[in-house]
Formats: sequence, C-alpha cells, structure tokens
Amino acid sequence: MKSRKPSLFSLILALAVPAAAAAQSVPGTRAAGMAGAFVAVVDDASAVYWNPAGVATGAIVSAVIELGRVKAELPTQIPVNQWDTVGMAALSATAIGLAYYRLDTYGRPPELPAVTGAPSREEMRRSVHATTSSLGVSLVQSLGERLVVGAAPKVVRAAGSTSFDVDAGAMVSLNRCRLGLVARNLTTPAFGSPARATVVARAGEPGVSDTFELPREVRGGVAWGSGWTGISRVIVSVDGDLTRRASPLGDRRDVAAGVETWWSGQRIGVRGGVRRSTIGDARPAAAAGVSAGLRPGMLVEAHVERGDAGHRSWSIGARMSF
Repeated sequence: MKSRKPSLFSLILALAVPAAAAAQSVPGTRAAGMAGAFVAVVDDASAVYWNPAGVATGAIVSAVIELGRVKAELPTQIPVNQWDTVGMAALSATAIGLAYYRLDTYGRPPELPAVTGAPSREEMRRSVHATTSSLGVSLVQSLGERLVVGAAPKVVRAAGSTSFDVDAGAMVSLNRCRLGLVARNLTTPAFGSPARATVVARAGEPGVSDTFELPREVRGGVAWGSGWTGISRVIVSVDGDLTRRASPLGDRRDVAAGVETWWSGQRIGVRGGVRRSTIGDARPAAAAGVSAGLRPGMLVEAHVERGDAGHRSWSIGARMSF
C-alpha cells in the first residue's frame, strides 16, 4: 500500500521575549524532562500552556526561552525520518502571563457519515497532522489562600486559518501537596487547508481532509514538593489525561509520572519521568532533563525523550526568574 510522507514544517523563532519548547509537542523543557507530569508543578511562565493558574504560584517575574525538535510516533508504513521544530516564548509577572508557542499537533477532521458495509465510524476516523501557532494571555484570580483559578484566551493559527480559543486551569495548594487541573481547546477551534495538513489513517491509509478541529483536552495532576514555591529540593508528580487525544496511531489517554531534584543551592537540577497510554497500545516513553545555573535567577536547561513507534524529542533553553 502506498503511503504518504508527512509534510515538513520548519520553525524560525525570532522573538524578543524568552520562551519554551517541547517533547511529544508539549512546551517547556522542564515539563518535557518530567515526561509531561507538570500540571500541578508549573510555577513559571510556561504556565500559560500547562496550567494558567500556575502563573500566580511562582516568582514575581518569570521568563523562559526554549527550542526543540520532535519526531512524532508514526505508523510503520510511514517514514519516520521526519523531525518537526517546536518552540515557545513566555513571560509572566505577578498575575498575568504572555506566551507564544508552536507545536506539532494532531486534530480530527469532521466525522465521516456512516456507510452500510463500510468500516465503523470509529475505524474511519483520521488524525490530522499540522503545526499550530498560538499566542495566549493568562489571567489569574485567587479564591482564598489555597485556590487559584486562571484562564488563557488565545489566538491559534494552523493550516492557513486562524481561530480564537480559551484554556482554563485551577491550582489547589495543601501544605506540601498541590492539585492541578487544566482544560484546553474549550472552543474546539477548527482549521482548514488540505495543502498544509497531512491525514494519517489509523490503519495506515492516507487521505486528505479540508478541515480539522482540535478536540477539548482535560488533564489533572497531583504533586508533592519538599518546599513551595521555588525552593523544593525534591518534587514528585503524577499527571493523567481525563479525555482522549488524537494521535497518528489512534487515540491515547496518557498517565505520566516525574521527579525533580535540586542540588548545590538550587544551581543544579536533575529530572526524569515516564509516560504511557492507558487505552490502546501502551506506547511508553521515558524522559530526562537537567538545569544548570549560570547566575542567581538564570538557568540553562535541556531534555531528551525516547519512546516507541519512532518517537524522539529534545530541547534546550533558558529560564529566568526575579
């Protein structure tokens, strides 16, 4: 069966403010180094994506700039020498955050009508691969001493069209434990341009769709830290998807666990994590990352991740806090 080679999207990141990048197309080198177990941990400017409420739980001013590459998991019938470049720039101050990020994204075309004698509607569903560019602003509000809620309106561009969307999140602090919840793509934004979207069938059958949409994603997490905020020697976290996400190998619903530890007076950080899908094939992946302080409040960071089905990623960047 003839297969269609995925389109290659390159990224030139020329931004004046610092930023963040991703694995499995998630922004933030620190988050990626923990395999994405970050919803209840995030306390820097990447919170605009990870959990808008996290903007209020970290330093007064935070900035990150990172760039990375990701090779997505793909069916064996499709070449896997495709690398996409991803990145994010973010800045936060007190109760507001601003971020620009580009991700390697999978969405869904409209469901095909049921056809007698044909595969089921579920079997006929496709995952659309495109690169999305998002510009979002996170606004937060404290509701008492332990609960913070936030929303992140954003403009998203993909496949030659632009849509408005909103993410929302909440963070609960209970002494050394934190609970986080984030809901993304609340408006299920739609995009369309067959020239810039490659459709990959679950069974490996290629096709092209005029439009696709990003489904809602809900993710929750719990984290324990030896000291919040910004002074935890050890952090342990677990995240889980509460909804399905599209991928080229079929829907997945991930659970992830990560750990982070700091040494030498917060100048050296080491982290790692694992994740797997709880539906369909497990498709496990393992990640590791490191941070090194150049000076007080300024860190350089890197991560690598490896998984099955050809998934690979790495990123480098800088993070600053004041």
